[in-house]
Amino acid sequence: MEKQTLRLTLTLILLTGVSCSSDENSRVAELATQQLERQSNQNRRMVELQQEVASGSRELVEADARARQEMVVLQREIQAGQNEIGHQRDQLEAERREIADSRNRDPIIAAAITRVAFVVASLLPLLICWLLLQQKVEPVSKNEIAELLLDDLVSSDPRLMPPAKTDPDKLRLTDLLQSPDNSSTEREN
Repeated sequence: MEKQTLRLTLTLILLTGVSCSSDENSRVAELATQQLERQSNQNRRMVELQQEVASGSRELVEADARARQEMVVLQREIQAGQNEIGHQRDQLEAERREIADSRNRDPIIAAAITRVAFVVASLLPLLICWLLLQQKVEPVSKNEIAELLLDDLVSSDPRLMPPAKTDPDKLRLTDLLQSPDNSSTEREN
């Protein structure tokens, strides 16, 4: 841009020196002055544009830096989220394994408990018999046995020997003891 301005200025100076008349000189000088003013205005505008471009570039660089920082922060957040998801996945996998182990172990424990219950149930009668056999029973005298049998024969509700009701004419000892008068009249009839 400056080279064009320099060429234009030199051209105008040469034209001014070559020209013959003062009118033409004044007109050429006026044209050169106008051209120089235009060129200075263009130069000012170019400087302003360059300053605007430079400030825009600075703003763009700052915005890019901010965007990169935000992107780094977002990447860190994403990585933290992925780490948390991985941790939760590991916990879920551990719980799944625990449940699978429990599912495999529970039937075994239930079967063992059932078998132990069957063994206890089958040994319980043997235990009761053993306890009964271990008790010391004192021998009963013959008098006590005779007394027990007589009490049973005399009672109206015998426990040891069931009443024989095969022959209604035969009276039991209990019938005689209860009403001797009634039974003799009944027999006579």
